[in-house]
This record gives sequence, C-alpha cells and structure tokens, in this order.
Amino acid sequence: MNSPQKIITKDEQIKEQPTHKKEHYVVSSARRLTEIAVKQGLAAKLQTPKPEETLLKRALYREKLLREQQQQNLEQIIKFAYDYCNDETAGEPDPDWLHRFFEMAKDIHDPSMQRLWSQIFKQEIITPGSTSMKALKVLKDMTQREAQTFQRAASLACSFGQDNSKKLLLGYKCAGTLFNLYKTEGPQLVHLGNYKLPYSSLLLLIELGLLLGTELESGEIEFEPALPLQYQGKNIAIKPMQKGARLVYYRFSPTGAELCKLLGNKPNENYYDNLISLLSQKFIVETDVKKTISTTA
Repeated sequence: MNSPQKIITKDEQIKEQPTHKKEHYVVSSARRLTEIAVKQGLAAKLQTPKPEETLLKRALYREKLLREQQQQNLEQIIKFAYDYCNDETAGEPDPDWLHRFFEMAKDIHDPSMQRLWSQIFKQEIITPGSTSMKALKVLKDMTQREAQTFQRAASLACSFGQDNSKKLLLGYKCAGTLFNLYKTEGPQLVHLGNYKLPYSSLLLLIELGLLLGTELESGEIEFEPALPLQYQGKNIAIKPMQKGARLVYYRFSPTGAELCKLLGNKPNENYYDNLISLLSQKFIVETDVKKTISTTA
C-alpha cells in the first residue's frame, strides 16, 4: 500500500529550493504570525502536540519575556542618555517624574525613539522640570511615523518678534495678495512638501494636538525697527519694502512647542535658503544678526 503523500506547504517549497538572492524569500502570513506568537510566548495553541506547561506557567513565561524586553529598553535609553552627557551641571529630578518617565519609557522599542527619550531624560537631569508629564504622554502615544513627521515639522519651526512661541511659517500677505507655501505657480514660493511635510502631514499634527488648526497672520510689519526672526539658532532681521506686509503661519500648540524645544536646533539648510529667498522678494533681509532687535511688532 502506498504511504500517504506528504503535503508540502508553500513555505517549505520555498525553503527547499536553492536561492542566491535572499531578498526574493517570501514568508507567508501564517508563518510570520507564528514567529511573532512564539517570540511573545503566545504560540501554545499553534503547536502540535500541545505543550505540557499549564496556562499559569505559560503566562509567567510571557511575563518574563515582557519584563526582560522592558529592562532592555530602559537600559538602552540610559546608555544613549549617558553618551549625550558632556559634564554639564546637574540638578535633582523629581522622584515622581522619574517614576512616571520610566513607566512610560520601558515600552519604547524603536532605537530612534529611544534616542529621543534619552535626550529628554538627559535634559531633565540638567534642568529638572523642563518636560511636562503631558508632553511625555503625547510622545509615548505617538507612532514612529507620527514622531518622524513631528521631527520634520520641528526642524522648520521658527519664532519672530517678541513672541518666542514656535511657528511654522507659510509665507506672507502683501498688498492684498497672499503668497503661501501651497500654490504651485510663481518662483517666490517655498513648498513644505519638498521637505516631506505635505498638507496631509500638517493635518496629522493638528489631529495629534501638536499644531493649532487655524492659519494665522501677524500684525502689519512696520518699516522700523526691523522685525527679528529666529530660525533654529539663526538670527534674522526683516524690513518690509512696502506697507501692508504680514507673515502667515501656523502656531505650534504649547505641547508641540515644548517638544520642539526638547529636540533642540536641527536646521534644514535647504529650507533656510529657500525661506531667505522667499522673504527677500518683499523684505530687506539681514542674516547672521548678532543680537535680537527690540520691537513691538
């Protein structure tokens, strides 16, 4: 009698076939799910024969895996923070803040996000009270994609006048004509999409509560004194060439502005060059200003 024919799955076929290009190896959804379940200690009902361990033992094993991963996450964040230290004078962080920070940070797995949390931790060591619990909670709830979007927006943030709040400059209104960043015609425009910040990204930041949803405009900019504008540590002064010039912008929320400060100055040089080029068409622009100009604008 012929023995029953063995059924070979698609994954087994792929595994048996010699391959020289690893990138062509395809994993089925079932196999990927099984790999994740095994790694998380949740594959008991997928195994044949069924495991002898009790539900309690399996739960304790999964708890052990989780605790080990959380400990690894925290130790990596501490190591990144230590590497960022430059022997600055330290303060004494609040014990309650430290407890809540570690409770949130233990579930941060992505290395780039771990580096961001380590920068926050280092800053709190130097200046206790610099980061609110609300900002930490918003950051914890962000996905990696959302955090990357915010970091791109933060690298374009500026402030102007005596108001130090963080803003995302869109363009300017002059003599009744609005030159913003989303019109396609004209050589005088800066397009945020060129810096991976399209309008859909702005809507995402608004939904996250990091950017206020209303487009704003400044008061009319006076000819004298010049209006100071700070962009990522660069000091600029602008004077309008004609009456009626106003800047158009979005404002970061208090939490968004707080996170911007935590990220520090990380200028996008291409954006800076294009911003100066845009402003120079309707303003007299002075760059590398040594000190802030006093203004009431």
